[in-house]
Amino acid sequence: MNKPADFIAFNSNLFERMRDMHRSWLETLRKIRQIEAEFGTRLLTAKSPSEATAICSEWMTKRLETVACEQQAFAVAWLGLISDATKATPAMTAGAPGQDQTIAC
Repeated sequence: MNKPADFIAFNSNLFERMRDMHRSWLETLRKIRQIEAEFGTRLLTAKSPSEATAICSEWMTKRLETVACEQQAFAVAWLGLISDATKATPAMTAGAPGQDQTIAC
């Protein structure tokens, strides 16, 4: 194969992966916003300080789970990018794209 075509294919795959990462990040932000809206409403209707404390604790747990999942998905996506780059760099061949690894949280 010729090198310009290989380079174009590599860049196309790179930008598609980056687009997927961006979409995933936006979806995570939507989830975080929804979680905060739900817990904010619950917190406003809390009838006692102990109920408010329990709601805050539950919110923090959910928030930490979401952030951990986001970090894991980010790491997997970057490892995929690095894997594709190392496969393509030596000969700049456009082999099969890296496996799509998604994280279900």
